[in-house]
Amino acid sequence: MRVAAVLEEGKLGGPQIYIIRLAAAMHSNAKLGGFDTVIILPIENSSSTVSLCKSSDVEYKTIRISRITKELRVALRYIFLFPFETWQLTKEFRRGDFQLVYIAGGAWQYKGAIAGKLAGKKVVWHLNDTGLPWIFRKLFGWIGRVADGFIYASERSKVYYNQLVDLNKPSYVIPSPVDTSFFDPKCVHSSDDVQIRKPGQEVIVGTVANVSPVKGLDVLIRSAAKLKKQGFDIQFVVIGAIYPSQQRYFADLQKLAADLSLDNIEFVGALDDVRPLMKQFDIYLCSSNSESSPISVWEAMAMEKPVVSTDVGDVPIYVKEGESGFIVDVGDSDAMAERLSRLIKNPTIRHEFGGKAREIAVRELDISRCVERHLAAYQEILSL
Repeated sequence: MRVAAVLEEGKLGGPQIYIIRLAAAMHSNAKLGGFDTVIILPIENSSSTVSLCKSSDVEYKTIRISRITKELRVALRYIFLFPFETWQLTKEFRRGDFQLVYIAGGAWQYKGAIAGKLAGKKVVWHLNDTGLPWIFRKLFGWIGRVADGFIYASERSKVYYNQLVDLNKPSYVIPSPVDTSFFDPKCVHSSDDVQIRKPGQEVIVGTVANVSPVKGLDVLIRSAAKLKKQGFDIQFVVIGAIYPSQQRYFADLQKLAADLSLDNIEFVGALDDVRPLMKQFDIYLCSSNSESSPISVWEAMAMEKPVVSTDVGDVPIYVKEGESGFIVDVGDSDAMAERLSRLIKNPTIRHEFGGKAREIAVRELDISRCVERHLAAYQEILSL
């Protein structure tokens, strides 16, 4: 069986990592008889995603696909090219002998869905968010009718989209996967000798997040300031890309940190492998304003890290309050600082929470479970 997984956004992020890991796991699973997924993605801004495809031994093809943004010039270009790029995708699906088209990356990726239907293929749409601008929401309400089934990244995503989709069509909730054998705190890495802990600092609070307003990094900074006022000498580390489009936001974050007299927040940029630094985190912090099924949180859990997270997506389902971490309201820097302080002061609780977090990740979020669930979904949709 061959699946075409379409990404209209080339930049490496959660959806891109999700589909590449899934494709690699399905291909390598002998029980599936070499289940093949080809990832089709834009030429532009996709170098990191292409590198991950190559290192994961996942087949891919880059073509010219434009993406839509709020910028007027980009939006007009997207509208102008829409019919041409949709037809290009249609021809690609016909040539590739695909049985299924998988729309990866969100509800705004309309061209792949239309092209899949024009090519006479079954279409499954992966929905991974809990909020859309009204125009995209309206468009999805119309175009979503072409899908033969839906895969939701979280229960909250399903609730959000239930009023927009045909409830008679098959739907499945499949959380983002983590390879718990790869994200294993016992693994030894070649760069383990690179230390980020500064002299005298006993605790590192870390996060993995591309610099963007949706990640709520301003709340992280405000929490750091509150902890500093309480006398805690801790270090905050942010792993994630700083794209040109986010340079202004990044400058705002730097100014906020300077205004609050903070010198203990380090932005280390994007890393090919986050595990060596994540291994050194004592606490993992997710400060996001919106998520559905955040891969980085699951990775931290697999690495035995206690988690403090905002109440986003399905995080509260897997981060058990008071057992493997703490959940706080979105934007509540006071509560975030208070929960962090509890963990900072008690290494025993950190250890217990971390152990419980890995148990949950292995049992409920491992890539093997994701493969099983997707295979069942594919088979049902193809049988319709």
